[in-house]
Amino acid sequence: MSRMPDQYINGIICSPPYNITTKRSDCYYDNGYSDSDNLSEEQYLSIRIKEFKEFSRIIKPDGVICYNISYHNENPILPTLLISKIHEETNLTLADIIIWKKTNSIPFQTSPTKLSRLCELIYVIVNKSQLHTFKANKEISKINEKTGQKFYKNYINIIETKNNDGFKTKLKATFSSELVEKLIFYYFPEGSIIFDPFCGIATTAKGCLNKKCNYIGSERVKEFYEDSKKYLNQTK
Repeated sequence: MSRMPDQYINGIICSPPYNITTKRSDCYYDNGYSDSDNLSEEQYLSIRIKEFKEFSRIIKPDGVICYNISYHNENPILPTLLISKIHEETNLTLADIIIWKKTNSIPFQTSPTKLSRLCELIYVIVNKSQLHTFKANKEISKINEKTGQKFYKNYINIIETKNNDGFKTKLKATFSSELVEKLIFYYFPEGSIIFDPFCGIATTAKGCLNKKCNYIGSERVKEFYEDSKKYLNQTK
Protein backbone atom coordinates (compact mmCIF):
# COMPACT_ATOMS: atom_id res chain seq x y z
CA MET A 1 0.00 0.00 0.00
CA SER A 2 2.86 2.38 0.67
CA ARG A 3 3.56 2.39 -3.09
CA MET A 4 0.07 3.64 -3.94
CA PRO A 5 -0.65 7.36 -4.40
CA ASP A 6 -3.29 9.06 -2.28
CA GLN A 7 -6.90 8.51 -3.41
CA TYR A 8 -5.77 5.98 -6.00
CA ILE A 9 -8.38 3.19 -5.78
CA ASN A 10 -12.17 3.10 -6.02
CA GLY A 11 -12.59 0.52 -3.33
CA ILE A 12 -11.52 -2.56 -1.41
CA ILE A 13 -13.07 -6.01 -1.29
CA CYS A 14 -11.31 -8.28 1.18
CA SER A 15 -11.51 -10.80 3.96
CA PRO A 16 -8.72 -10.38 6.54
CA PRO A 17 -7.48 -13.08 8.92
CA TYR A 18 -10.20 -13.73 11.51
CA ASN A 19 -7.70 -14.51 14.28
CA ILE A 20 -9.27 -17.92 14.73
CA THR A 21 -6.22 -20.19 14.92
CA THR A 22 -5.81 -21.62 18.41
CA LYS A 23 -3.25 -23.78 20.14
CA ARG A 24 -5.85 -26.18 21.54
CA SER A 25 -4.91 -29.81 21.07
CA ASP A 26 -8.41 -30.59 19.75
CA CYS A 27 -8.45 -27.80 17.16
CA TYR A 28 -8.38 -29.33 13.66
CA TYR A 29 -8.81 -26.17 11.63
CA ASP A 30 -5.87 -24.45 9.94
CA ASN A 31 -6.83 -21.61 7.62
CA GLY A 32 -3.35 -21.30 6.16
CA TYR A 33 -2.14 -18.29 8.16
CA SER A 34 -1.46 -19.88 11.56
CA ASP A 35 1.73 -17.86 12.10
CA SER A 36 -0.13 -14.53 11.96
CA ASP A 37 -3.61 -15.56 13.01
CA ASN A 38 -3.10 -16.41 16.66
CA LEU A 39 -2.59 -12.90 18.06
CA SER A 40 -3.67 -11.27 21.26
CA GLU A 41 -6.69 -9.01 21.04
CA GLU A 42 -4.48 -5.94 21.40
CA GLN A 43 -2.06 -7.09 18.68
CA TYR A 44 -4.84 -7.97 16.27
CA LEU A 45 -6.68 -4.67 16.65
CA SER A 46 -3.46 -2.67 16.37
CA ILE A 47 -2.50 -4.33 13.06
CA ARG A 48 -5.95 -3.92 11.55
CA ILE A 49 -6.21 -0.23 12.54
CA LYS A 50 -2.84 0.52 10.92
CA GLU A 51 -4.19 -1.06 7.75
CA PHE A 52 -7.37 1.00 7.87
CA LYS A 53 -5.43 4.22 8.26
CA GLU A 54 -3.70 3.34 4.99
CA PHE A 55 -7.03 2.36 3.44
CA SER A 56 -8.36 5.84 4.20
CA ARG A 57 -5.34 7.36 2.43
CA ILE A 58 -5.42 5.33 -0.78
CA ILE A 59 -9.18 5.16 -1.37
CA LYS A 60 -11.06 7.85 -3.26
CA PRO A 61 -13.30 10.08 -1.10
CA ASP A 62 -16.51 8.39 -2.33
CA GLY A 63 -15.00 4.90 -2.39
CA VAL A 64 -16.32 1.80 -0.62
CA ILE A 65 -14.66 -0.89 1.49
CA CYS A 66 -16.44 -4.27 1.62
CA TYR A 67 -14.89 -6.01 4.62
CA ASN A 68 -15.84 -9.62 5.28
CA ILE A 69 -14.96 -10.78 8.76
CA SER A 70 -16.40 -13.38 11.10
CA TYR A 71 -15.71 -14.28 14.72
CA HIS A 72 -14.07 -17.02 16.73
CA ASN A 73 -15.76 -18.85 19.59
CA GLU A 74 -12.91 -17.85 21.90
CA ASN A 75 -13.48 -14.11 21.35
CA PRO A 76 -16.78 -13.39 19.55
CA ILE A 77 -16.66 -9.65 20.35
CA LEU A 78 -13.47 -9.05 18.32
CA PRO A 79 -15.07 -7.93 15.00
CA THR A 80 -17.36 -5.54 16.89
CA LEU A 81 -14.39 -4.06 18.73
CA LEU A 82 -12.58 -3.59 15.42
CA ILE A 83 -15.49 -1.76 13.78
CA SER A 84 -15.78 0.49 16.82
CA LYS A 85 -12.05 1.35 16.74
CA ILE A 86 -12.21 2.05 12.99
CA HIS A 87 -14.89 4.66 13.69
CA GLU A 88 -13.02 6.14 16.64
CA GLU A 89 -9.46 6.19 15.27
CA THR A 90 -9.74 6.73 11.49
CA ASN A 91 -11.60 8.91 8.99
CA LEU A 92 -13.77 5.91 8.10
CA THR A 93 -17.06 4.66 9.48
CA LEU A 94 -19.66 1.93 9.05
CA ALA A 95 -22.29 2.70 6.40
CA ASP A 96 -24.11 -0.61 6.00
CA ILE A 97 -23.99 -4.32 6.82
CA ILE A 98 -24.53 -7.10 4.28
CA ILE A 99 -25.32 -10.66 5.32
CA TRP A 100 -23.53 -13.29 3.28
CA LYS A 101 -25.55 -16.53 3.37
CA LYS A 102 -23.39 -19.48 2.37
CA THR A 103 -24.35 -22.92 1.09
CA ASN A 104 -22.82 -24.84 3.98
CA SER A 105 -22.42 -23.95 7.64
CA ILE A 106 -19.19 -24.19 9.65
CA PRO A 107 -17.69 -25.29 11.98
CA PHE A 108 -18.74 -28.79 12.93
CA GLN A 109 -20.99 -28.90 15.96
CA THR A 110 -18.53 -29.36 18.84
CA SER A 111 -19.83 -26.51 21.00
CA PRO A 112 -22.64 -27.17 23.53
CA THR A 113 -23.81 -23.53 23.26
CA LYS A 114 -22.81 -21.91 19.93
CA LEU A 115 -24.87 -22.24 16.75
CA SER A 116 -23.33 -23.38 13.49
CA ARG A 117 -22.72 -20.34 11.29
CA LEU A 118 -24.38 -20.30 7.90
CA CYS A 119 -23.99 -16.54 7.52
CA GLU A 120 -21.12 -14.08 7.79
CA LEU A 121 -21.16 -10.29 7.83
CA ILE A 122 -19.72 -7.93 5.27
CA TYR A 123 -19.17 -4.48 6.74
CA VAL A 124 -19.58 -1.64 4.24
CA ILE A 125 -17.14 1.07 5.33
CA VAL A 126 -16.83 4.55 3.85
CA ASN A 127 -15.31 7.96 4.46
CA LYS A 128 -17.15 9.77 7.27
CA SER A 129 -17.61 12.84 5.08
CA GLN A 130 -19.30 10.65 2.43
CA LEU A 131 -21.60 8.65 4.71
CA HIS A 132 -24.69 9.54 2.66
CA THR A 133 -23.05 10.25 -0.69
CA PHE A 134 -20.56 7.40 -1.28
CA LYS A 135 -20.53 5.61 -4.62
CA ALA A 136 -23.26 3.04 -5.26
CA ASN A 137 -24.90 1.54 -8.34
CA LYS A 138 -28.51 1.84 -7.19
CA GLU A 139 -30.88 2.73 -10.02
CA ILE A 140 -33.80 5.13 -9.67
CA SER A 141 -37.19 3.51 -10.24
CA LYS A 142 -39.27 6.70 -10.18
CA ILE A 143 -39.30 10.35 -9.09
CA ASN A 144 -42.21 12.08 -7.37
CA GLU A 145 -43.16 14.89 -9.76
CA LYS A 146 -44.44 17.15 -6.98
CA THR A 147 -41.65 16.78 -4.42
CA GLY A 148 -38.72 15.55 -6.50
CA GLN A 149 -38.32 12.61 -4.07
CA LYS A 150 -36.34 9.78 -5.66
CA PHE A 151 -37.32 6.15 -5.20
CA TYR A 152 -34.83 3.40 -5.97
CA LYS A 153 -35.07 -0.18 -7.08
CA ASN A 154 -35.04 -2.65 -4.20
CA TYR A 155 -31.58 -3.92 -3.26
CA ILE A 156 -31.61 -6.21 -0.23
CA ASN A 157 -28.72 -6.70 2.20
CA ILE A 158 -28.59 -10.49 1.89
CA ILE A 159 -26.29 -12.14 -0.66
CA GLU A 160 -26.59 -15.90 -1.17
CA THR A 161 -23.66 -17.72 -2.77
CA LYS A 162 -21.66 -20.88 -2.32
CA ASN A 163 -18.83 -20.88 0.24
CA ASN A 164 -16.01 -20.87 -2.33
CA ASP A 165 -15.17 -21.74 -5.94
CA GLY A 166 -13.93 -25.25 -5.18
CA PHE A 167 -10.33 -24.53 -6.18
CA LYS A 168 -7.92 -26.91 -4.42
CA THR A 169 -5.40 -25.06 -2.25
CA LYS A 170 -3.93 -25.23 1.24
CA LEU A 171 -5.59 -21.90 1.97
CA LYS A 172 -8.87 -22.84 3.66
CA ALA A 173 -10.15 -19.28 4.01
CA THR A 174 -11.14 -18.64 0.39
CA PHE A 175 -14.53 -17.21 -0.52
CA SER A 176 -16.72 -17.17 -3.61
CA SER A 177 -15.98 -15.09 -6.70
CA GLU A 178 -19.76 -14.87 -7.12
CA LEU A 179 -19.84 -12.97 -3.81
CA VAL A 180 -17.29 -10.51 -5.21
CA GLU A 181 -19.32 -10.05 -8.39
CA LYS A 182 -22.46 -9.23 -6.42
CA LEU A 183 -20.59 -6.68 -4.28
CA ILE A 184 -19.25 -5.08 -7.46
CA PHE A 185 -22.82 -4.97 -8.80
CA TYR A 186 -23.84 -2.94 -5.72
CA TYR A 187 -20.94 -0.49 -5.49
CA PHE A 188 -18.51 -0.40 -8.42
CA PRO A 189 -19.01 0.68 -12.05
CA GLU A 190 -17.04 -0.93 -14.87
CA GLY A 191 -13.41 0.20 -14.95
CA SER A 192 -13.15 0.68 -11.19
CA ILE A 193 -9.83 -0.12 -9.50
CA ILE A 194 -10.45 -2.57 -6.64
CA PHE A 195 -7.78 -3.60 -4.16
CA ASP A 196 -7.57 -6.77 -2.06
CA PRO A 197 -4.76 -6.55 0.52
CA PHE A 198 -5.35 -10.19 1.56
CA CYS A 199 -5.41 -11.60 -1.94
CA GLY A 200 -5.04 -15.30 -1.15
CA ILE A 201 -5.73 -17.21 -4.37
CA ALA A 202 -7.13 -14.01 -6.01
CA THR A 203 -10.87 -14.59 -5.67
CA THR A 204 -11.42 -10.83 -5.67
CA ALA A 205 -9.33 -10.50 -8.82
CA LYS A 206 -11.40 -13.16 -10.59
CA GLY A 207 -14.62 -11.35 -9.67
CA CYS A 208 -13.15 -8.10 -10.99
CA LEU A 209 -12.18 -9.70 -14.30
CA ASN A 210 -15.66 -11.14 -14.71
CA LYS A 211 -17.25 -7.73 -14.03
CA LYS A 212 -14.79 -5.72 -16.18
CA CYS A 213 -13.07 -3.98 -13.28
CA ASN A 214 -9.35 -3.50 -12.67
CA TYR A 215 -7.75 -5.09 -9.63
CA ILE A 216 -4.69 -4.90 -7.42
CA GLY A 217 -3.88 -7.70 -5.00
CA SER A 218 -1.16 -8.38 -2.46
CA GLU A 219 -0.32 -11.71 -0.86
CA ARG A 220 2.42 -12.53 1.64
CA VAL A 221 2.56 -16.31 1.10
CA LYS A 222 4.35 -17.31 -2.10
CA GLU A 223 2.53 -20.64 -2.37
CA PHE A 224 -0.85 -18.91 -2.40
CA TYR A 225 0.43 -16.38 -4.93
CA GLU A 226 1.47 -19.23 -7.24
CA ASP A 227 -1.96 -20.81 -6.71
CA SER A 228 -3.57 -17.51 -7.65
CA LYS A 229 -1.92 -17.53 -11.06
CA LYS A 230 -3.29 -21.01 -11.74
CA TYR A 231 -6.70 -19.96 -10.48
CA LEU A 232 -6.83 -16.82 -12.64
CA ASN A 233 -5.75 -18.79 -15.72
CA GLN A 234 -9.15 -20.47 -15.48
CA THR A 235 -10.80 -17.06 -16.00
CA LYS A 236 -11.15 -15.88 -19.57
